[in-house]
Amino acid sequence: MAGLSFLSKKSWHTSNLSNQEKVWLAEQKAKAEEAKTKELQDQIKLEREREEFEKMAGKNSGRRAGDRGVDWMYEGGGGGAGD
Repeated sequence: MAGLSFLSKKSWHTSNLSNQEKVWLAEQKAKAEEAKTKELQDQIKLEREREEFEKMAGKNSGRRAGDRGVDWMYEGGGGGAGD
């Protein structure tokens, strides 16, 4: 269909370079978000395992079971926008 070749110049067409760039950027953003989510899940898993090991070892004998006090606030991460 040689008569329809002008469609590739339209702003909504999928072969338009700017549209391909937008799709690529969105995919990269999704990959980065997925990686960050996986990292956070791994971190939470490690923290839970550590807490369970500490509970099993009796390390928290001076505290109630499940009470973490305020130590968690001073453990790395920060959670701020600068991460």
